[in-house]
Amino acid sequence: MKTLLVSTYEMNHQPLGLAAPAAALRARGHEVRCFDLAVETPSPMRFTEPDLIGISIPMHTAARLGVALARRVRRLNPKAHIAFYGLYASPLSETLLRDGLADSVLGGEYEPALCGLADSLADALDLAADGSTTRSTKSSMPGAVELRFDRQDYPLPDRAGLAPLSQYASVQTAEDTRLAGYVEATRGCAHGCRHCPITPVYGGRLRLVQPETVLGDIDQLVALGAGHITFGDPDFLNAVPHSMAIVDELARRHPAVTFDVTVKVEHLLEHAALLPRLREAGCLFVTTALESCNDEVLGYLGKDHTRADMDAALALAEQNGLTVRPTWVAFTPWGSVEDFAEMLDFVEGHGLIGHVQPVQYALRLLLPLGSPLVPLLEEQGHLGPYDDEGLSYGWTNPDPRVDPLQAELATIVEQAATDLTCDDSAQQHHDHDLATFARVKAAALAALGRGDEPVTVAPQPETPAPRLTEDWFC
Repeated sequence: MKTLLVSTYEMNHQPLGLAAPAAALRARGHEVRCFDLAVETPSPMRFTEPDLIGISIPMHTAARLGVALARRVRRLNPKAHIAFYGLYASPLSETLLRDGLADSVLGGEYEPALCGLADSLADALDLAADGSTTRSTKSSMPGAVELRFDRQDYPLPDRAGLAPLSQYASVQTAEDTRLAGYVEATRGCAHGCRHCPITPVYGGRLRLVQPETVLGDIDQLVALGAGHITFGDPDFLNAVPHSMAIVDELARRHPAVTFDVTVKVEHLLEHAALLPRLREAGCLFVTTALESCNDEVLGYLGKDHTRADMDAALALAEQNGLTVRPTWVAFTPWGSVEDFAEMLDFVEGHGLIGHVQPVQYALRLLLPLGSPLVPLLEEQGHLGPYDDEGLSYGWTNPDPRVDPLQAELATIVEQAATDLTCDDSAQQHHDHDLATFARVKAAALAALGRGDEPVTVAPQPETPAPRLTEDWFC
């Protein structure tokens, strides 16, 4: 049976959300083609032939693009069976099925569900070939929603037919720029941060990807030219023995290859003894979700850390020679303009301006369907209507200065993003981030009624911090 797997956006890395299910489906004998809308030019012919079209939506931006794509695919190939899969699939299932955009919605561990669906559709087509039914897969499994958490033997991702790594994000340091690959050592998360889209789907479940699968994928990515590996786990230290064994073996097999990981603040503190081991294995930087400098906001988000913990975690990282790249939820229903200014002071005071992508300064809390924050905000009177196009609930903040400031900052960072390209040097990006920060700080001071004050920025490290050349996180 002809199957097309489509990725719309995966933070500008070669999509694992295509490579992993492609391997599973091909192992079952299905003909699979992959298409990445983020880097390839769409052709109507790609969508008119397949019997099954799977649309990967692992994140919010991908979901919005996937919904728009499904509308076009329905017109091009009304007989095809459209299946959405990935993290955002099951929370959106009611909308996708109600609007006729999906015939199946597969959440959680999607490879077994996709294989079962493809097998069933292939059987239906075999019957059609015998003349006993019509050759339409659209209604073979109408309205099917499947949410699975199988402890599976993960297939070695099959990256055949994907665009080359050179079309995706690279890692950039003061010395060089290298191609980057993307893998996951775990799925799900053991924690329950209330603003995270993983929480309502996995509910604290954690699934370990077999080390031989992760390392085999790293081997093939290195063979494809990768000099750096991003571990996309929501928290790399959720399963310490498992994850550390993988990076130890990565260092043994490929001593020149660097990597980056994401780690919660509480785990940086809890596992401080592991930080030298990460650095020695080749960890180039650690992404950590600081989110806010306001302890009350951190409590609402369920972050399980405080402002004091953030200071301590950064000090530990610095002591152990690890670069930290923090992320923020700059605008929430609870934070004031003063809170935003305090966040800027934190970034500036810790010498982190070159470590924070400017887009972070304009990020607004997303409230997708199923978010644990929705009932809380409704109770507090902050919840707005659901936006079918934006795939998020609106919210209000009692501080009337918040929304105008966020809108102004969105314009500033969007303009900043167009001023540079991935081909510009690390130093150019570093200098540009400093200049953008000054504009952001000026806007914040104006919102505070201090627009007449001169904008000064504390001295920052001169050496550019290592970074990926993709600045988006949602």
